[in-house]
Amino acid sequence: MQQETSMAILFADVSESMALYEQLGDAAARAAIGRCIELMSDATRGQGGTVVKTMGDEVMSVFSSVDAAAAAAVDMQEHISGAMEVEGRRITVRIGFHHGPALVEGGDVFGDAVNLAARMAKQAKSEQIVTTEQAVERMSDAWRLVTRKIDRAAVRGRREHLDLYEVVWRFEAATWVGQGEWESDAPACRGCLVLSHEGRRIELGEASGPVVVGRAPQADLVVDDGMVSRLHATIELRNGRFVLTDRSINGTYLVGADGASAFIRRDSRELHGSGILSFGRMPAASEARPVRFEVLE
Repeated sequence: MQQETSMAILFADVSESMALYEQLGDAAARAAIGRCIELMSDATRGQGGTVVKTMGDEVMSVFSSVDAAAAAAVDMQEHISGAMEVEGRRITVRIGFHHGPALVEGGDVFGDAVNLAARMAKQAKSEQIVTTEQAVERMSDAWRLVTRKIDRAAVRGRREHLDLYEVVWRFEAATWVGQGEWESDAPACRGCLVLSHEGRRIELGEASGPVVVGRAPQADLVVDDGMVSRLHATIELRNGRFVLTDRSINGTYLVGADGASAFIRRDSRELHGSGILSFGRMPAASEARPVRFEVLE
């Protein structure tokens, strides 16, 4: 029996897999691709998704939300493109996803949304995650902050050109514009918010975009703690005020210099003066990795 359901559909495949057989030999290449399939399947299940099928060097997965698909895609890239090497040869993947209605029948998924998701994977380059405007529109604010429009392109099977978006999973200083920038010996700016964490410093001012705090490598301020969500919170200048918005499971603890404290979870709070932010843990916990903040008048 057919059933139509809206879902996020993801395709991921090993880049230049044919070249792997030539360079590594049949046995080593097959083993490497098999390992990639395992890692991509694990990433799917780790974000609550379902592996629909595997096809040679490719995995097709579905998710109930776009955020889950994006998180799984980033997990795949981190564990494969960012870390996997066989006999001196880096192994990489390319990923595409889309959100839309699809027909579910006999454990498989069919429809125009599936075809478009597959096209996004074909549009992606090695180590890249590409998605559609429809998917981006359904993302949470935290994921939209790490997504950028990269092209308007002709896509096979479509009469009109489509806007293509990239989910940025690895940041390079030369390729990412609009996020807060790390400073070292630069003088403090007036009217800025300064964040300090384990030797790193970031200044947020009128010319900066929102700062993303989280465990994921693509966050502006990375807090490496298992209790911290991948994209835990954002801090932005909003109508002349510095506002922290928590988007996490475990929440954020705020302790001001005057000793006043607050717990923020799935909510927003203005930051005044100076103090510490503890993401995911109480500040007194021995494992806590607090971030110091100061609003410079």
